[in-house]
Amino acid sequence: MESELTSAPDLPETETALPQRSRRRYIISYLIQLAIFLTIYILSIGPLFWQWFASYHSMSSPFFAAFYMPLLLACDLCPPLADGVNWYINLWI
Repeated sequence: MESELTSAPDLPETETALPQRSRRRYIISYLIQLAIFLTIYILSIGPLFWQWFASYHSMSSPFFAAFYMPLLLACDLCPPLADGVNWYINLWI
């Protein structure tokens, strides 16, 4: 014999599916935001290339060298990405 406090209430199917839909929607929106952020991050190297170049070669503040270090490492690990980034940078210089 179960007490009323320990038994789970019978919820309609839509109420139990709602948290799963919310979680899925949150994950999808997070992935979209991440993709947009990474795209903007990669595209920002074009106009800021000379700042990065001066910073990387110790001619100015090290901020840009540190900021674009993950992109530099990703280009070292993935040659097709490096080719695309180099092509894009050449449009700006």
